[in-house]
Amino acid sequence: MKDPVNNLNGNSFRGRCRAVLPLLLAAVLILSLAACGKNSSKEEEAQQAAAEEQAAQEEEVKEEVYVPPVHEEGKLYVGVLQQASHGALNETTEGLKDGLSDAFGEDVVVDVRVADGTKAGCDKIMEQIVQDGDDLIVAEGSAALSSAYEATKDIPIVGAAVTDFIMAGGVSSVDEPGANVTGVSDLPPMVTQKDALAALSGYEGGIGIVFTEGETGSRFQSELMEKYLDDDGLSWTEYRISDVSQISSTLEKACSECKVLYLPADNILAMNMAAVKEASLKNGTKVFTSAKSMCEAGGLVTISVDYYALGKRAAEMTDEILTYGTEKGRKKYDISEEEADEEDLGDPSDMSIDRVRDTAAGYYNPEIAEAIGWTPTGDYTALEIESEAGTETETGAGTEAGAEAGTDAGDAAR
Repeated sequence: MKDPVNNLNGNSFRGRCRAVLPLLLAAVLILSLAACGKNSSKEEEAQQAAAEEQAAQEEEVKEEVYVPPVHEEGKLYVGVLQQASHGALNETTEGLKDGLSDAFGEDVVVDVRVADGTKAGCDKIMEQIVQDGDDLIVAEGSAALSSAYEATKDIPIVGAAVTDFIMAGGVSSVDEPGANVTGVSDLPPMVTQKDALAALSGYEGGIGIVFTEGETGSRFQSELMEKYLDDDGLSWTEYRISDVSQISSTLEKACSECKVLYLPADNILAMNMAAVKEASLKNGTKVFTSAKSMCEAGGLVTISVDYYALGKRAAEMTDEILTYGTEKGRKKYDISEEEADEEDLGDPSDMSIDRVRDTAAGYYNPEIAEAIGWTPTGDYTALEIESEAGTETETGAGTEAGAEAGTDAGDAAR
């Protein structure tokens, strides 16, 4: 016989279990749904983030796709790559634009683009210029010319303010370039520079030669100056800048070790003349620059070619090539290809590399001269320098060294 008490307790326990079980199942279901909801939410967030990232990448690709401008029929188009923004190249561009305006008026469209001074920066812009399909390219600076020649062998190229065309590339000889490249060199009268540099050092040597290692033109000019100084028995020390971060430290070292510095036509140094000025004034170092604009920005003296005149000469070569050497130009001006061939005009491969050393003249910076206590000697004209207040300093009388500076028969150039 069953115990009525135990039987009653057992029935009660089972009853309670039956009552609680649905509640437990409901709680588990709720927790499961909540977990699924959280997982679903995380998945949705991950999918949304992935979609946003993909959209951003697609937008970036769209921005990077270059769309060339539409050319107007009947116009001649010249794409200009200026390697960097500084006085000498700015003057070159100004002379080029004025010369082309004089030659073609409104029939020519000149598109000027300025790089950051580096080869990589030039390469990127040159890729776009080639896509534009311009009739001719003007490349200002050695790196700009290298980029242009690497980018096209079909579009005619005029180099401007390029120190050595052979090192820059695209030219096999200065007399007969042999490809689609010609142009105007900014190599100054080196013997005249050497004589002035020797006098600046008191004919004692101890000259520091500073240049950017990656600039082929300035390296060539520096090596040429070193040869001339060796021939005269004058000592020199070379200071190479391999990275822009080394500019200030290299200049400080050079100025502390040398009485005189020689700066070739160097784009990176031209962009950083404030650092040159600071180091030279701190150490009382005399700085000889190869460009007038570099002297204006902090050098002491210079014998420099006229970069505006160089740009005008580049415009003359561009005029000849556009008019006689391109199908569009011949058609526009009703010139037959046979006529152009007979006149031997318009082919860059036969147009010798030009120089403008007859425009060279000597200048000095009166502000720097006063600061370091130097009295001008030789044929130097005082530059007009803007003071920090924005007014120009008074300039003393001087004799331009242009005629003398441009007539050295012994000057060497490739």
